[in-house]
Amino acid sequence: MITVTDLWARLDGLAAPLPTERIPLASARGRVLREPLLAPEDQPPFDRSAIDGYLVHPSQPAGLVSLVGTVPPGRPAPSGAPVPGTALRVLTGSALPSGCAALVMQEDTHLNDTGQLMLLQPPSPRHVRRRASQARAGDTLLAPGQLLNAGALALLASVGATTPLVSRRARIAHLVTGAELVPPEQSPAPGQIRDSNSTLIAGLLGDAHAELIWQQRVGDSRHDTAAALDAALATDADVILVSGGASVGDHDHTGALLAARGFTIHCDKVASRPGKPFIAASRDGRLAFGLPGNPLSHFVCFHLFVRRVLARLAGTAPVPLVRARLAPGSEVRPDPRETWWPCVWADEGTQRRAKPLPWRDSSDLTVLGAAEGLLRVPAATAAGAEVDVLPCR
Repeated sequence: MITVTDLWARLDGLAAPLPTERIPLASARGRVLREPLLAPEDQPPFDRSAIDGYLVHPSQPAGLVSLVGTVPPGRPAPSGAPVPGTALRVLTGSALPSGCAALVMQEDTHLNDTGQLMLLQPPSPRHVRRRASQARAGDTLLAPGQLLNAGALALLASVGATTPLVSRRARIAHLVTGAELVPPEQSPAPGQIRDSNSTLIAGLLGDAHAELIWQQRVGDSRHDTAAALDAALATDADVILVSGGASVGDHDHTGALLAARGFTIHCDKVASRPGKPFIAASRDGRLAFGLPGNPLSHFVCFHLFVRRVLARLAGTAPVPLVRARLAPGSEVRPDPRETWWPCVWADEGTQRRAKPLPWRDSSDLTVLGAAEGLLRVPAATAAGAEVDVLPCR
């Protein structure tokens, strides 16, 4: 059996970034940027007011001044500071004369009935947002590999980058096997169960910003599985996922069928609990994975391996392990294999803590809704005070 760490290294060598495409900014959420975003101009591009208040001469003392005009946002800045004894009304965002602006906050003034303004405090330059105080023209604002979340999209919009160059979304074909499976909306007959893996994989792929382009459920016969696998391979999917059929039972055909179709099998067992029967295969740049049919094993294998590959295909780094302390009173059972234990965060102040969730076996779905991470328990040893956690959210 290959170790989790060794399989990570092998998968990293198999998953090359997908081609790029330019897309509208409105469609770019969740994509990965593949070119640096450079500031086209200074940020901010001019001195501007950070407050509602009044622009006066920098040497103006507190006292009465005459209000002689207004500088509304969106209009050019005055050519210079007002002469002593006068003031200009400014609002947040108003353009200010370069390098010489001094402001008095509205709260530190009083406007009388005659239009004269009493300054209760002398002016200060600290309420001015200086040109280039955030970035200079040519500075890198976002580096390649940045996941475009809402904040990154706002930054792109602010500099007019409306068609970012991003990774093409990975296309996934998913085949679910199992004669005992029925659709979720159907009442199972004796010996049957509802198919949860189709819904699980669709949701996990959505969270990973991959595109599920094909999904089918079949029974356990080799003929039916082979026909469905051929249908999956006929799509333009970058990754083929097969749920079930990854072990060594009479109905476990995934590895043999992939090998018969020219795939190189890189592993068929992983020293991991849950998730020992796991197949990783490749052919001509296309990747295929056989996941164990039990839902918790599914969840663990997806986060350990499939999500890592999807990150590499997108051109970004995989989710890193987080160092944490085990929550007080936690109990985790050691095993001859390395265990990836579903857990939640139980932080105490600034201390990052992980609390393991109770689970009975690899078919246990009850922990999946709460799981926020997978706590790594080394093989044959109890978890120490400090542990590694792979975040799942």
